[in-house]
Amino acid sequence: MNLLTLASLRKKLVSRQFLRYLLVGAIAWVVDFAIFIALYPVTGIVGAQTLARIAGALVSFTGHKVFVFDDRQFSQGKVWRQAFQYSLLWLFSYALSVGCILFFVDFFMLHPVASKLITEVIIIIINFVTMRRFIFSS
Repeated sequence: MNLLTLASLRKKLVSRQFLRYLLVGAIAWVVDFAIFIALYPVTGIVGAQTLARIAGALVSFTGHKVFVFDDRQFSQGKVWRQAFQYSLLWLFSYALSVGCILFFVDFFMLHPVASKLITEVIIIIINFVTMRRFIFSS
């Protein structure tokens, strides 16, 4: 990567939109993380991650659509299309998150909570780029 590319990447990552994305993501993540912490001793990693992800997705879809990407078009067709695309991203992110957490636990012997934290950084970047370029693009 050359310096121009790095400067452009840094500028995009600290944009208002990305900061809003992080804020909405933080709110959704708190919901997700609290549910995971509460449930993984009872339901195991996969059950806790599933319920945590569903709750976080419900919070984040609305926040990302309205607050982050300033998409206030609520025609039935558009919302259904976005919800479908978001669901596909969610399924991909869910599978990747479970796989990463189990990988970090099994191969690096990390605690499930530490594994989840590492995994979330990976998921945050993938999801922002996907939402910005495909789901909520104008």
